[in-house]
Amino acid sequence: MVQAMSGDGDVETLTLGPGCFWSFDAVARRTPGITSSVAGFAGDHGPPPDYEAYQRHGLNPQKFVEAVQLTFRPAEISFEEVLIFFFRSHDATTPNQSGADRGSIYHSTIFHADETQRERAEKVMDLVRRQIGRDIVTDLRPYEQFFVADPDQQDFYNQNRFEPYCRAVIEPKLRTLGLNVD
Repeated sequence: MVQAMSGDGDVETLTLGPGCFWSFDAVARRTPGITSSVAGFAGDHGPPPDYEAYQRHGLNPQKFVEAVQLTFRPAEISFEEVLIFFFRSHDATTPNQSGADRGSIYHSTIFHADETQRERAEKVMDLVRRQIGRDIVTDLRPYEQFFVADPDQQDFYNQNRFEPYCRAVIEPKLRTLGLNVD
C-alpha cells in the first residue's frame, strides 16, 4: 500500500485509473516532468483482486480499478497537463472499458488526494467535455489507498515490446501522443 501526497513543492503525486494500467504507464514513463510511474490498484480497501484471477474470471468484488500512481514536477508539467495526457490516452466516454478490455476494473477514474486536486480535476473534466462535445464517465473519487501491482505488471511495455498487445495497442497510442516508442 502507498500513501497519497498532494505535493511538497518540488513534486506532486496523482493517482489515475486510465482503464489499462499498462498503456498509461508507458505514456507516463515517456512524458517529460513525470518522475515515476507505478502500476497498481486503487479505489477500495485491500487486498485488491489477484490480477490473474480477474483476467480469467472477471473477479472484482470490490470497487478497485487498474491505476497508475504518478509523481511529477509541477515546474515541468502541471497537474492540468498530466490530466490532459490522461484524457488523451484513453476513451473516457465509455464506462468500464479500455479498448477490448471490459469490466469495472477498467473504469476511468481520478483519485484526488485533497480538495485542491478535486477542484482542479473538475475544471479539467469540464474543459475536456467542452472540447470533445460529449459527456465523460470518469469518476472523481477521494484517494484512499494504492496497492502496487505484481512486479511483472510494472513497466510492462518496456519489458514486453514484442507482445501482441504492446505492438497493437500501446505502440500506436505512444505514436499518436507524439511519444518515443524506444
